[in-house]
This record gives sequence, C-alpha cells and structure tokens, in this order.
Amino acid sequence: MRNTLIRTLACVAAAGVMLTGCATQSGPTEESSGDSDRLRIVMLLNDQFDPYYLTLVTGAEAKAAELGVDFDWQAPTTLDVASQTALLQSVAATNPDGIIMSALDADAMVAPMRAVMDSGIPIITVDADVNDESARLGTVRSDGHAVGDAAAEYAIDLLGGEGEVGYVGYIPGIQSVDIRLDGWNDGIAEADGITNVGEEFAEADVQENVSKTSALLSREPDLDVIFASWTNATIGASQAVQQAGRDVSVVGVDASPEQVSLLQRGLVSALIVQRPYDMGGIAIEELFTYVNDGVEPQSEVLLDAVVATQENMDDPDISVYFYTESE
Repeated sequence: MRNTLIRTLACVAAAGVMLTGCATQSGPTEESSGDSDRLRIVMLLNDQFDPYYLTLVTGAEAKAAELGVDFDWQAPTTLDVASQTALLQSVAATNPDGIIMSALDADAMVAPMRAVMDSGIPIITVDADVNDESARLGTVRSDGHAVGDAAAEYAIDLLGGEGEVGYVGYIPGIQSVDIRLDGWNDGIAEADGITNVGEEFAEADVQENVSKTSALLSREPDLDVIFASWTNATIGASQAVQQAGRDVSVVGVDASPEQVSLLQRGLVSALIVQRPYDMGGIAIEELFTYVNDGVEPQSEVLLDAVVATQENMDDPDISVYFYTESE
C-alpha cells in the first residue's frame, strides 16, 4: 500500500454501542432510501455532540451524497473500550459494506477490529488509528506529530526562545492525542532556552481539566505557556488560568465554537485547527473506491493543520476550517 502524506495546506501562524445509550445520528441520504444496490457505509465515532465529530460527519455526508452511498453514523454515550467494542460488533452484525471508525484505544481495539475485518467487512480508521495495520485497511487523520510540533513552534516564538511550558491533555491511549504530545515534546526539546515542566492528564470532563490545570499552575509558579491538546483541555485550561489570575498563554487544539470565542476574546493565544470535514470526505471516498472498484486504499493519509490566532482568525483561508456547532 502507498503511504501518502497530504500537504494541501501549510500551517499558517502569526507571532499564529447495539448498546443501551447508543445514538444513531443519521440515516441514508435522501435520494438513497430503499435502494439495495447502493453501498452502505457506517461511521462509528466517540461522541455525538462534539463539534469536531459533527464536522467530520458533515464532510462524510457530503461525499456520500456525491457518490450515491447510503451513510449513517453512531456514537456511544459511554466513552470506554467495552462500549466501542459492543457498538462495533452490533454494527458488523448488520453486514454493512464498510465501516469507518475512530479507535478509542490504539491497542485494545486491535482484536475486535481485526475480527470484523476477518469477517469480510473492511474498516478504515479516521481521526484515531490503532497500533496494528492488520486491523484496518487504511487511516485518514491529522499529522498528529506535526500538530504538536506546530504548538511547540508557536510557543517558542511567543516566548522568544526562553521560558517554561507545560501540557494538559487526555489520558494516554487515544493514538491521535498521544502523537500530539510526542510532537510537542520533540519540538520543545529543540529550544535550549525552554523548560518543559511536564504533563497533566484528564478525561473528557471540562471541570477535571480545570482541576488538572490548576494543579499544574500551583506547582509551577513561573509557567508561561500551556499546550492543551484537545477541545475540553483547551476550555478547561483557559478557565483555570482565568481563575488563578495568572498571565499564562494557552495554545489549544481544535476549533469548536467555544474555543473560537476564547480565541477571539484573547483567552486563548492560538488554536491548532484540524480538518475533520476533509477527513470525513476522504475516508468515504477511500472506502467507496475499495469496495466499488477494488482499489486498495492508501495505508496512511495525513492532513496538515492550520494555526489560528487573533490576527488571522478572520482570514477565510483559516476560518473555513472552524468546526460545526451542530448538523
């Protein structure tokens, strides 16, 4: 398989489960209802309300409509491996032509995904991959290392090469987030004048992210910049900094409406914005081409991010990537 890195947009910076509680969020596209000859693709995501995932779904729906694919998506209300495994198995039992999914755990989801693949149902991962390529055909996601590195580069420039930085992010296990931390640490390590004071990890709850950030602020009185590696970490870090009355810059990842508002108000210094709309469309097209035409999908499609700041956030080339509030 080919290993392709999509570099369609360079980073721009300015000194910048079937399971109780499982939600099925959409049905077949309007013109497809009742047509058994059309391909049916199901997408499994990790949240039914997150603007990031809603934007990803919007991109997938648009491409599915263009290609004449029956598409629906589901998400569990419980964010754990057992729930995602049960959801995957229940969807596989309906025998779709293909599944697109964001793997909740890069190791734990390998066996259940491989079992589905072995049953003849192809899987492409989107957003978050697994650590064994035999468990899926391909992956479409952000270049996570580059996301973390972009945050590091912004922080280094902001501090003029001298200062203290720290990290707040999701508990280890989701590959896409873990890789961002690697990129951040590697980037910061290149700046001799920057001290990396380490990490705090939290689950999805915003208040837990506030608490973890507050702990980081308490033990590091000279902290200058916090890298918050996903939506709720960004929101929680910003709230904690405000509550502490500290002059600490927050560099976040993603661009939910709430995050964009924080950026606009100067409560977040920069956002490393992923491209979920593009991810959704590419994943549909890759799976459609494989099932319909027998063309092997690319092993890895990596998308760049953009860096949004107060100075450039109104630029259409930046704001076009801000996320959808709802479908």
